[in-house]
Amino acid sequence: MADRSISDFRAKIRSKQLARTERFEVSFNFSQVKNMKVDGISNTELNNEIILMCEEVQIPGMVVANKEVNLGNWTHYRNSNLGFLGNEINFTFLTDTDWALRRAFEKWISLCVNATSKRVGFPDDVHMDIKVKALDLQDGQTAYWTLKECTPKVLNLIPLSQGTVSIVRNTLIISAAYWESDTIDVELGKQL
Repeated sequence: MADRSISDFRAKIRSKQLARTERFEVSFNFSQVKNMKVDGISNTELNNEIILMCEEVQIPGMVVANKEVNLGNWTHYRNSNLGFLGNEINFTFLTDTDWALRRAFEKWISLCVNATSKRVGFPDDVHMDIKVKALDLQDGQTAYWTLKECTPKVLNLIPLSQGTVSIVRNTLIISAAYWESDTIDVELGKQL
């Protein structure tokens, strides 16, 4: 293995951009949710609002399950399964005075479970896909992750205070059954 120096690092970052945490775009597919209508706002306008106002998101992860295999006095670990870390993905959104995104999230949650009757919506009627794109400095897409079969899990509290001067932020936590990316393509029931 060759030794690497600081000049190798400099040459690398001169020829290739580093991925930036602030360069991303998020889009929700509200049209997949049956009866998803927020007064006076189309699903396209809601998605544009998502793209503009998303301040923070997490890229999903993976976990490989291992089993211990004892061979004499030695313990070895063998891969046994794959899991998708997508059961709690946090999204933080800036909020304008229309509260459009907050109202949209409340509507989505009420379609999942009715707040009065506690009737649960069918998964096919309330699940949606959410796409997270990594962007370069010229707004070109460099990588993507599509969260599949997403459902809302938590719409966080929003503190309001006379003693604090700040922008209101909405935090929505969603659950995803699995995810796909430009690196891997995983479909349920499909052998790789």
